[in-house]
Amino acid sequence: MSHVKNLQSFDKVIEICTGLGKKYNPGQQKLQVNAMTTQLNIAQQAWEELKQAHKAYDNATNARLEGFQGVRSLSSSVYGMLKVCEANPLLLSDALKAKRKVWGARITKPPEEPAEPTEAVKRAARKSYSKGFADVAEYFDELVKTVASESRYSANEPHLSLEGLKQRVIELNALNKAVADAEVLLDEARIKRNQVFYLAADNMVSTANAVKTYVRIICGYLSPEHEQILKLNIYKPSL
Repeated sequence: MSHVKNLQSFDKVIEICTGLGKKYNPGQQKLQVNAMTTQLNIAQQAWEELKQAHKAYDNATNARLEGFQGVRSLSSSVYGMLKVCEANPLLLSDALKAKRKVWGARITKPPEEPAEPTEAVKRAARKSYSKGFADVAEYFDELVKTVASESRYSANEPHLSLEGLKQRVIELNALNKAVADAEVLLDEARIKRNQVFYLAADNMVSTANAVKTYVRIICGYLSPEHEQILKLNIYKPSL
């Protein structure tokens, strides 16, 4: 049962109660048709806000994926330019390490595997630098800072110039921040949806279940009205 199915079922609960006319006259205010209609509107709004937040998050992650394309090849070009500029050998070594981090290379040389490698040996062989977006941005920033410390570094190509590289770092960090901000808003929208649908004291599911009980009381267990409303599956999923 999906969340949207629950929303649709609650709408049908209201329709059934409305169809009962004056026969449906609960003493509890929250079970009255007007109150449930208001609750439905709030739930629909929470659902729309969640969909919008999800779309914004997808847009942010897509933009980040596109923005990070070419960073690894760019790091290789930067390292090559440092070599062309005859950078200090020690600085060049630092740049190589930063470039390898950007590429997600192994942290250490993999150990020689015995005839039947143990699980520990397998884990050691797999150990490498993180390829997460935040880490890649940090590694690239490390490379750019290394470039900035080499006075002989010079590139006429805008994307390889020091200013161009610094701007790329700013862009990468901005893309990561946009995703982080969108994720926060998505989490907040999901929390609001859960509260309205399932967790608040007078949540949508508890209201629907109370209505089912009330209809059974006033119409009878085997009545067509109770059988009709009983078919509407609406319940709290695992959150």
